[in-house]
Amino acid sequence: MTGVPGKLKPRASRIATTGGHFGTGQWKNPALAPTLPPRQQLQLPVPILGQKMLSAHGVAALTLLALGVGFGAIREHTAPPESMFRGGPAHQGVYHGGGPTLLGLAWRAPTDGDVVSSPAVANGTVFVGSGDGHLYALQLATGERRWRFDAGSAVASSPAVGGGLVYATARDGSIFAVDTATGARRWRLTTQPELPLPWGHESGDYFLSSPAYVDGTIVVGAGDGAVYALDATTGKQKWRAQTEGRVRASPAVANGRVYAASYDGRVYCFDLTNGALRWRYDTEGVGLRSGSFGFDRRSIQSSPAVADGLVYVGARDGFLYAIGANDGKLRWRVDHKISWVITSPAVSERVVFAGSSDAHFAQALDSSGTERWRFNADVPVWSSPAVADGIIYFGDGAGRIHAVERDTGKERWMFRTGAQVFSSPVIAGNLVIVGSSDGGVYALRTGSGPAIKRAVFFDSTYVKASTVRQPEVAARYFANRGYQTLDATALVRFLADRIADHAPSVIVFAVDYPPAAIVAAPLAQSLLRRYLDAGGKVVWPGKPPLIFPMDLATGNYPPMTSMSWSAPNELLGVPHDAAIFDMRGVRATAAGLRFGLPARWRDSWSVAPSGVTTVLGLDESGLAAAWIKRYGGAPGTGFVRVPGDDPMTMYLAAENSP
Repeated sequence: MTGVPGKLKPRASRIATTGGHFGTGQWKNPALAPTLPPRQQLQLPVPILGQKMLSAHGVAALTLLALGVGFGAIREHTAPPESMFRGGPAHQGVYHGGGPTLLGLAWRAPTDGDVVSSPAVANGTVFVGSGDGHLYALQLATGERRWRFDAGSAVASSPAVGGGLVYATARDGSIFAVDTATGARRWRLTTQPELPLPWGHESGDYFLSSPAYVDGTIVVGAGDGAVYALDATTGKQKWRAQTEGRVRASPAVANGRVYAASYDGRVYCFDLTNGALRWRYDTEGVGLRSGSFGFDRRSIQSSPAVADGLVYVGARDGFLYAIGANDGKLRWRVDHKISWVITSPAVSERVVFAGSSDAHFAQALDSSGTERWRFNADVPVWSSPAVADGIIYFGDGAGRIHAVERDTGKERWMFRTGAQVFSSPVIAGNLVIVGSSDGGVYALRTGSGPAIKRAVFFDSTYVKASTVRQPEVAARYFANRGYQTLDATALVRFLADRIADHAPSVIVFAVDYPPAAIVAAPLAQSLLRRYLDAGGKVVWPGKPPLIFPMDLATGNYPPMTSMSWSAPNELLGVPHDAAIFDMRGVRATAAGLRFGLPARWRDSWSVAPSGVTTVLGLDESGLAAAWIKRYGGAPGTGFVRVPGDDPMTMYLAAENSP
């Protein structure tokens, strides 16, 4: 719905509900500027508070191998042969794996478009679509690209995998199948032209219907208003059932029936064998005129979930519905007070989990529609929740992925991407995999061990001597992501504590001037070096430590004769003989791209690759401008040198734990 930030939308008259009513949501206008991209980058026509963001179409997390968690071991799982939206054809959104502790970023795979598609994971491969017009196959363990299929237009659906093929839909109205091993096209079907929108000004039409794979049949909706059943091997049409609006929701299949929702505001039940209509349910939105409100009140984008004889589905009319799967009669509905319910509900043990758009929350409801808990997200929630072993995972409009306790809604951890998360998380062993509108596919490593102690060093005493751009901004950036801010005194204490307890930890130096207390001679036995030797992790975005004794009071550079080429080597064990202050072009290595580094930047102070453990970026002279030096700790620990221009780059490096 559209609206003015900071103002409540007018209440519309309501038809009496049959149960499940609860109080109004909290309407807020949070200060999103520090966490959201500028409006012009979002390419949205109105302010973010008034935007409607579509629920990402989640996919089954079915996997042979999941990469080990942070500082833990590898876990293996056997995957069924099919994988699809929301964990299976009934779209219940239930998986196994994950964990209550975030142990870092396993990898980030870049694409050239918004990733609103949700992944499908099968046989050690992640399949996911991108707004750049491609379907990607990525290695589950590393995020490396196996193949990329050119679909010709944005792949805004979530793939389905079955019968050796992967299926998806594209913005041009095509439904296609490609070989899972090679990405070679097997068949392609072009549907009829899209139906016009009922009002003509409906926003948020981001997502396409995602295929469901059932016993050799693909069931999927299309913009021409039809639900298609296709032979999975050939693409030949088995039947076609027509609705009166675009079908963006993904049909659910259960007990020989197909449950589909349409932009016409109706939920349909068809026979899986022949497409015959069994029943049709009209939501309140059918009788509403969107033009009278200034935003869409009719469409259904939420994909139905089927469980325990009920069909659960949300709608833009502001209700979450529970409908009898056999008779199409309303059992209950929950009022979100005009706020769109875009998310596809998850259902586990007779508890329903869903999110709300402009009301800015996620909730859990019991089998009668009574609310058990509500999580206040402060921003719209369009990403559909995933349930796995006592934890609920979902994304939000600030780019965050939340993990909350299934029984209480208490947050266990949070990770923030670079833009909104419309994609729905998929759980594959220890990994939580999700797409972001920043163009990345993220694999987050989880577990049940101790949480990483995260900190950022910022002390105003040292700011003038720092060469990191805007250190105050970087410090706030990390504080907003749950990092403890350390001044010089607290930094000493933090390092000493981690040397004593060996707890997993990371420190980001927003100021690249180490206090004298942590680099006292001899450097190889200094507090900073002993922290690294104890398995600590340092993310360093500026000039090499101690190479230039900058003036703390003025920030002036010292005479060139006072440079110490040997000090970084004594401290870190990394020779800096080749280092120079000349700026050179740098390209990220494959490892650097997985770390979240930009593909290209300019930098100085490069070192010989032979002196480091992992090269993240090579300059034009073949020297390492970004790199990792390990000191015997777990993978992902040690000293990490990264570019200092972008806090997001520092953040991804800090969270990365391959």
